[in-house]
Amino acid sequence: MSSTWWQTTRRLLPRLAGLSREIRPTFHLDTVNGLSAGRLRDLGVEAVLWDVDGTLMAHHAGRVDPALAPGFEDLLRAPALRHAIVSNCQEARFAELGEIFPAVPVILGYETGAGAAFRVRRGPAESWRGPGAAAMEGSSAGDPVSGDLRPLRKPSRRLVQAALDVLDVADRPSAALMVGDQYFTDIASANLAGVRSAKVPTLHRASFPAPVRWSQRLEAVLYRLKHGPPRPAGA
Repeated sequence: MSSTWWQTTRRLLPRLAGLSREIRPTFHLDTVNGLSAGRLRDLGVEAVLWDVDGTLMAHHAGRVDPALAPGFEDLLRAPALRHAIVSNCQEARFAELGEIFPAVPVILGYETGAGAAFRVRRGPAESWRGPGAAAMEGSSAGDPVSGDLRPLRKPSRRLVQAALDVLDVADRPSAALMVGDQYFTDIASANLAGVRSAKVPTLHRASFPAPVRWSQRLEAVLYRLKHGPPRPAGA
């Protein structure tokens, strides 16, 4: 069983009832290809926060899905858009994402004894932000300086706010859009932070571990019970 999945689930379960009110996206899309620089400009979007596994690629794949890569690269090249990846991954995958997306900051969060610390990777370079950053400077998350260091997982308002800060839009969250495939992690995080969101179907669902596939089915049922069937619409 994936330790990342279990950590996320353990933190999510006590909040399930409250989070069920935060899982309605701004819109559903059939695919990430439904986004374009022009549409995002019309929406007033300046920053895009990305989930990766299941949104842009199969589970722990090494590149963006070929069917999505041209459109995604167009979005990366759009001069008016900034991008960040908000991930629940483990440290090894964090390093991989830095190599796969060298121009896009990848953000992980941790709870430390001094407060939240956010680890930002741009290609090979890393930095720390947040109240707990000073305690983490010069250390690696794999070799924590504090015994009470814990991952800060989506759903998390603070993790999204840290990404907004990295992209210099913290003062205008409505200028950001979160794109993800999970209601209770990606969409809930966006709603908790006052950010708009786009929900896409999970790519290559069979590539995910069985517990993740079960949770995906469960959240789809819960969404239908709460909000009815999703209605895909253009941005």
